[in-house]
Amino acid sequence: MKRASAFTIVVLALWSAASALAQPSQPNLIIELERLANTGSVLMIAAHPDDEHTALLAYLAQGRKLRTGYLSLTRGEGGQNVIGPEKGALLGAIRTQELLAARRIDGAEQFFTTAVDFGFSKTAEESLQKWDRSRVVGDIVRVLREFQPDVVLLRFSGTPADGHGQHQASNILGREAIEAAKDPARYPEQGLKPWSVMRVFTMPRGAGAFTVDTGAYNPLLGYSYTELAGISRSQHESQAMGAAQNVGAARTSLQPVGEAPSSGDFIDGIPTGPARLAPQFAALLTKAIGAFDPRRPHEVIPTLLQARRALRSLESDLAARKIRELDEMVARCAGMILEAAVQRPHAVAGGTVPLRIQAINRSPVAIRLDGVDVPGLPAIPAADLPENSLVRKQVDWRVQTPVPTARFRLLVGGEALEIARPLVYRYVDDVLGDRTQPFAVTPPVSVSFSESAILFPSVAAREVPVRVQAYSDAVEGTVALQLPAGWPAQPAQRFRIDKNGGAVTLRFRVTPPHRFTAPNIRAVATVHGVAVDQSVVIVRYPHIPTQTVLQPAVARFTRADVKVLARSVGYIPGAGDEVPAALRQIGCEVKIITADELASGSLAGYDAIVTGVRAFNVREDLRANVERLNEYVRKGGTLVVQYNTADDVLGQLGPYRFKVGRGRVAVEEAPVRIVDASSPVLRGPNAISAADFEGWVQERGLYFPSEWDSKLQSVIASNDPGEKELAGGILYAKHGEGAYIYTSYSWFRQLPAGVPGAFRIFANLLSQ
Repeated sequence: MKRASAFTIVVLALWSAASALAQPSQPNLIIELERLANTGSVLMIAAHPDDEHTALLAYLAQGRKLRTGYLSLTRGEGGQNVIGPEKGALLGAIRTQELLAARRIDGAEQFFTTAVDFGFSKTAEESLQKWDRSRVVGDIVRVLREFQPDVVLLRFSGTPADGHGQHQASNILGREAIEAAKDPARYPEQGLKPWSVMRVFTMPRGAGAFTVDTGAYNPLLGYSYTELAGISRSQHESQAMGAAQNVGAARTSLQPVGEAPSSGDFIDGIPTGPARLAPQFAALLTKAIGAFDPRRPHEVIPTLLQARRALRSLESDLAARKIRELDEMVARCAGMILEAAVQRPHAVAGGTVPLRIQAINRSPVAIRLDGVDVPGLPAIPAADLPENSLVRKQVDWRVQTPVPTARFRLLVGGEALEIARPLVYRYVDDVLGDRTQPFAVTPPVSVSFSESAILFPSVAAREVPVRVQAYSDAVEGTVALQLPAGWPAQPAQRFRIDKNGGAVTLRFRVTPPHRFTAPNIRAVATVHGVAVDQSVVIVRYPHIPTQTVLQPAVARFTRADVKVLARSVGYIPGAGDEVPAALRQIGCEVKIITADELASGSLAGYDAIVTGVRAFNVREDLRANVERLNEYVRKGGTLVVQYNTADDVLGQLGPYRFKVGRGRVAVEEAPVRIVDASSPVLRGPNAISAADFEGWVQERGLYFPSEWDSKLQSVIASNDPGEKELAGGILYAKHGEGAYIYTSYSWFRQLPAGVPGAFRIFANLLSQ
């Protein structure tokens, strides 16, 4: 099988200030104090965003007060997206931020590896083959050595019972990394000390040797851990994972791998109290917790500073971490806000931008700002921070890359504290209010093709637009296409853009060879002698901070003979895909059908109508107007319905009944058998053969129908290795004067990827 492929991306900021968070955004201060006194730690390992057991994370972090982390091997790049068109790396950026939002609610920390989610897999072997095993194990080892968990929770069993092959692989690689982490001969280049995990558990679906009540109620939070889990899981909006906030007892099972404690508690025998560090530290933390008054939290600051002094002489990673936590706790008990806000969302490296430093101490404790350390920033004069008096300094900052962290130096009660804050851009949205987003460093220009795949449906030349957007003032240079042999050379074109944010579109007239696929045609701008071959992509959704992502300025050029008879195509969008743009490339005039038009407008002018992926799942108005679409088909129209997931609300999706199942063909190279060679879907206007199923990406199809009316004809069939054949991927029927087609093949991935056969087959579907 092919190796997993994905654009190389740079996510300019993955860890960001909280912005428009779902409540509760911060744990109770007394819980934070008790967590400060807890020296135990637990790390959960799984494969994807949304694989984590959120109730257990909340229970461990905020109930048991353990340092708790979740390691997701991937960022979920291979999933579907129900809120927009982003796929691949851009979807990974969205799902990363959704995970970070979830962690702010359940109180755990978030980690990743470099493994790429290549889509649904049925075997661990496929995952281990497509991932760089040694590299991913090394990534896990690094997290283990840096996080230093006492206990590791492997979310899955490593057996076929886990379902998804990447789930299985997360257990296999996790166990391998646990052994490697304690061996100084493994991954010495990390420069980290070996780490031995004390205890390992899996999390069986049924009964295990240990259980915890993740439904317990926490009166300090006003929630049970299952309620927090519902709020946390609902952050995964791109995956349509809105979850109930369940109440009542809920048992979660843990099954030990190897040696286990003899008592009924999974962590018994592991030292988790403050005495693990030093008796004096333990006594002082106990004193602070006992004296804490939520109405006057600053009164425990002197005791916290004493506890800090007790740790300064200790040389251990745990002591260093507790000092950092103490510094943050002092700031929180003083009601402090420390912020370094760049006055633009992005800028070019080497330029200067205004940066506003602000600090406020909302307590009577004497605190002094000794300085703020940011590479490229002039010295900030020291200043006292009187109670509730905002200190603000604005200076010009020379932009550095990668984006540094601001380190605030504070003097409190004779102790020199240091608190790190990310550089952010703060603004006010007219609807959402006060927001922040990560500050991003961009190239001087962004270069991008209009489509990720450019189709040449004949040997005729076509225009290829390239957009250039400026990220600084007075930018000029040239843009050239890097074409392979066999494509006539295109001269470089000059451009000039006067203002930051301005853009121009350059048009290159390209003549293709007879038949060719070039997967990485690159557009390169040269500005002041520097080559720029990156696109700046802004990802905006209200539930996450705005993300700035850099991607290579590449497109796939595909030369394939594609004929289509349908000229006017109506498209009913579903959960977000790029199919309409792909259909325009084969010569169709595509119009998005509005809800009003679907309900009462004339549909007679369309040669074909297409429903988007999962459209019947997410659109009640579509389900309500099935009979209007059936009538459109009866009178001579062609209706192509793309895949939907098995769902109780679906109802009937066309003139004849069928049942949507859960079958998938996950291997993109799986052989395809022609079931009905006489089907008009295969005969014209493009003659379809086995060659049209070559070069597919990620998968064949998903949610294949499991039963269908005899009037629906199966056209092709396929199956994953060792599994039964799925024959419902394209179902075709005449209905009156028109044609109805239901298809579970993943056109929403193939067409934007420029797969030649996908264009030819879909053109046939439209042309019936």
